[in-house]
Amino acid sequence: MSLIEQLETIRTAIDQIMTSCSRITIDISETSRVVRIAEVDVTSAEQAVERAEAALREAERLLKTEGQAALQEAIDKQSELGQQSERMTQIAREARHLADRCVL
Repeated sequence: MSLIEQLETIRTAIDQIMTSCSRITIDISETSRVVRIAEVDVTSAEQAVERAEAALREAERLLKTEGQAALQEAIDKQSELGQQSERMTQIAREARHLADRCVL
């Protein structure tokens, strides 16, 4: 192989290397762009998780305070209504008893 042919072979190899380097540079730029977008997405996801955790803590707080109060109020009303129902049953019995005495 002559010196000129060897130089041409080297020149071709250098051109191929330069083309590969250009593709690698483009790939690195694209990868960097995708990484930046992913970082923004991760940050958004972390913020969403923080908001969800805060909402959960607030829901638990409300359940422990207002929920407990509402439950106690319902229990008290149930007891009160049960007593009223019992009293109404007693009045109905007395009325029936009086009605039976008046008929006799």
